[in-house]
Formats: sequence, structure tokens, C-alpha cells
Amino acid sequence: MSMKIRLSITALILLLAFNLSSRGQDTVLLFHPTAYNLELIQKLMEEDLFPLEGYHVLGVYHPGESYDYSEAESYIDKHQSSLFSLREVKGELGPTNIFRENPATDQFRDLFECSQGALFMGGPDIPPVVYGEEVHLLTSVTDPFRHYVELSYLFHLLGGNQNTSWIAYLEEHPDYVINGICLGMQTMNVATGGTMIQDIPTELYGIWQAEDILALPRDQMHRNYMDYLNTGCEDPTSYHFHKVALKANMWLSSGLGFNSDTAPLVLSSHHQAIEKLGLGWEVNATSMDGKIIEGIQHSRYPNVLGIQFHPEKPGLFDPSIKHPASCKSTINFQEAIANSESYDFHVAFWNYLGKLLQTNRD
Repeated sequence: MSMKIRLSITALILLLAFNLSSRGQDTVLLFHPTAYNLELIQKLMEEDLFPLEGYHVLGVYHPGESYDYSEAESYIDKHQSSLFSLREVKGELGPTNIFRENPATDQFRDLFECSQGALFMGGPDIPPVVYGEEVHLLTSVTDPFRHYVELSYLFHLLGGNQNTSWIAYLEEHPDYVINGICLGMQTMNVATGGTMIQDIPTELYGIWQAEDILALPRDQMHRNYMDYLNTGCEDPTSYHFHKVALKANMWLSSGLGFNSDTAPLVLSSHHQAIEKLGLGWEVNATSMDGKIIEGIQHSRYPNVLGIQFHPEKPGLFDPSIKHPASCKSTINFQEAIANSESYDFHVAFWNYLGKLLQTNRD
């Protein structure tokens, strides 16, 4: 039996398992459901950070993605987990059809109608062609079909400047929950007609040397560039802490129980950022110098939220996890923010997102 046939049989079994296990349950979609991302969600739930009691997590992906989803299937099988199942979105998708009705539209409609929300995780650079730009030399497009399926589903949900005649699915269910982390937030913006800064150091600061980036104030760095120095030791983590400025009376400030003077430390690893906002967005957080958009929320749909930083990393909540910061030092993310408003901010984020989903099912 070929690998393709075995995977098709496995996908059918998982779909049947989803239909059986999710009866009486509500569903949240997880795009790019790698084994790593499934484990992240499970850990956040087990540690009572992300309250998803009664929910089923349906992983959604396109078969053209570069990731081997047999690894995710193995994770589900190994953990005998009825919490997760997987579903393919099939059909030819590309830059010319993702912002209109296309071969995946009927599947997107089914996913929308069976779910109360959708989560979009971090990842690689979006193909610039989809927001009308040529490719910067430092842009690296490695998984185009992942971007096509995520961009197209979000366009179906929210609409966009690219096609103003499209009626957004959320007009039927305005309380639907959407959250995007890092790439996820960038995808939310591009899906609605926004554009991207393709490289922060070169485009915003005019810097092309790693040493010059590392000499910047820490709040102007949005990833750790130590790995560019190739010093022959274990690769340093790409993640870096910096503060963000919260805007008053937005979900990242008052929504989480903080005032706009808090300026929490957040964990960041990105070289791109939102440039022009797409249709319907408000900025709720920026970098301390105001140059980088760190959070957005939708002006029409109250539960549609995006953040540029990474509150999901396991080390933020596990003091046993250490990462190399340079050849001579390590960092524990949890220790870096322990006993502070920054730690409370991360806990409040997941609690808030979970409460939105719990409220949405009532």
C-alpha cells in the first residue's frame, strides 16, 4: 500500500473520529497543526492557562504545505487524544484566486459553520506577490500553500480591500473568535488588504550588519541576531525580550486588566512587520519607539485579535527550560519575567482568549 493511500485512509479515520468525538462539543480551528503546535495547545490547557474545557481542536491544513502531517497524526495517535483531529482543505489555491470564491470556498464555509473560532500560529514569510510587492532579498518564502490557505480562509471570514463586494462570513456570526500570533497577525492583515515591511533592520533603521543590529537598544530589536555571528557554538535562540507600549482602552490593556503605562516585556522573533493596515483594523500596541505594530483588533468584530509577539512559548511558563542566548550564556524565559506584571500579562492573555471562546459557546 502506498504512503499516499495510507495517509488518505488515516485522514478518513481521523475525520470519522472527529465526527464521533465532537458530538456535543464545540470546535476551535487550529491552522498549521504541526505536532509541535498540537503539543503547545495541549500544554497550555493542561497548565490551566488556556481554558478550553468542552472544546475539540480541529487542525486545518492544505496538502500542498511543506510540513509532513503524518507527524501530527502520529502525535494524536501516540497520545490517544480525542482533543485533536485533522482536516485537509483541498483545491488549487494561489495568488490569483485566494481573495475571492475559489475551489476551497465550500470547505471554508463548512469549517466556519462547525467552529466557534480559529487560531493562527507563527511561521515563515508571506509571499509578497499576494500584497502586490516584489521580493526583498531578505524575504524567504518557504511554504506558499500554507499562506494561501490561511490567507484565503481569513479573507472569507473578514473580507478585504482587494474585493469589497465580498460579504464577510463574520457578518453572520460577529462574535466568532480569531487570534493570530506573529505570522498569524501578519496574515490577518494581508488577508484584508494590508501590506508588509519585508525586513525591519534594513527598511526601518537602514542597518545591514548584524553587529550594528546587536548594538541597538534592546527595545528596538525584534529578534536575537547572535546566530548571525556564526561563532561556532550551539545556535543561540532567535527569541528576544523587549517592551511594548499598550494603547489605552483596548483589549491588550484594559481588556486584560492593565493600564496603558504597563509596558510589559514580550518574547519576540521576527524580521517583518505590518506596514499598511488592511480593512477594519485598529492598532492596540506598538514597539516603544512606535515604529512596529505589536497588536491589532478589529473595529467591527470584537473577538478578532492579533499580536506580533509569542506568548505561547513553553519556556515562559516552565522554569526548567533553558535556551542558549550566546556562546557564553543561557536564558530561561520564565525567570526573565517571573514575579512581574509581564508574567501576569502573559497569563492574562491566555485566560482572556479562553474566556472569549467559552463565552462564544454559551
